[in-house]
Amino acid sequence: MAGDRRTLVFFEAPSRLAASLGALADAFGADRPAAVCRELTKLHEEVRRGPLGELAEWAAAGVRGEICIVVGGAPEAPAADVGDAVARVASLAASGTRLKDAAALVAGETGLSKRDLYEAALQVRARG
Repeated sequence: MAGDRRTLVFFEAPSRLAASLGALADAFGADRPAAVCRELTKLHEEVRRGPLGELAEWAAAGVRGEICIVVGGAPEAPAADVGDAVARVASLAASGTRLKDAAALVAGETGLSKRDLYEAALQVRARG
């Protein structure tokens, strides 16, 4: 988790810790790596690391002190195949979605450039 710019940090009240960890596990997946840091810079400092699901179970018993939750970033998505993405844009457009909207949707799913997908889909449309 260290050095990952996608890492998330939350400050939480001890009374809400278990519920917050459960919600984070639901949102990001129970196996997303995380850490609960308690009483940092104090005599009874504690850092517990593990998957969000396990940390939520641990916190259900009750935790006291000042709490900081650190959630690891999402794993890198595999590089999207441009050909498959353009084909998906074309398929969405053929089913009635505006080409511009289809390109934006697929760009959001794949991380590819909306403009590049739109232009490639226009070329495919012109050819065929």
